[in-house]
Amino acid sequence: MTNKTKPRIIVVGGGAAGLMAAGTAAKAGARVLLLEKMKQPGRKLAITGKGRCNLTNSAEISDCIAHFGNNGRFLRQAFHRFFNHDLIDFFADNGLKTVTERGGRVFPANGKAPEVVKTLRNWLNKNGVTIRLSSPVEELIVEDDQIVGVVAAGEEFSATAVILATGGASYPLTGSTGDGYRLAINIGHNIIPTRPALVPLTCTPPEHSSSEKPGSEK
Repeated sequence: MTNKTKPRIIVVGGGAAGLMAAGTAAKAGARVLLLEKMKQPGRKLAITGKGRCNLTNSAEISDCIAHFGNNGRFLRQAFHRFFNHDLIDFFADNGLKTVTERGGRVFPANGKAPEVVKTLRNWLNKNGVTIRLSSPVEELIVEDDQIVGVVAAGEEFSATAVILATGGASYPLTGSTGDGYRLAINIGHNIIPTRPALVPLTCTPPEHSSSEKPGSEK
């Protein structure tokens, strides 16, 4: 199979999911183009875990799924194909050692989240992924009910398939602004209304001083 006859996969979004999807598709033999709207990929990944990047947890599959309630069933098949030990082995094979700390939390041994992004970028380069930065995707091109490409930064790119990995709308400064919702809606998908999760709580100053016990009268 020549390079021109290989399927061309476009991955939209250079976060953790997009980087893994791009590298995996390229390793499987596809020509892969990763389009990222920011100046660097993995912006959120590079600051996660207070800058240390909590990669995964050592818990068993059943324990992890249980924490998602009824929605956990959605993850079962994916977890059986690629789970925590697979991720740890992946990073070890690509030169990044990990350590397991209390609560089963797994971190890079050097404690540096940017090194995780660097490892993923090196892996993409090794597998021949083309990365275009500062290239926001404005439109998914659909012909005969099939996606055939995208428009990014005013330029059209054809594709055999498109992987939409734009994330949510959790951290606009890192690029998570909900672009994927808009792109999906524009080609006819319905979006379940989103709501925030894991947000900080801000309260007004307490009515009681620190010396007063809960329930005591003034």
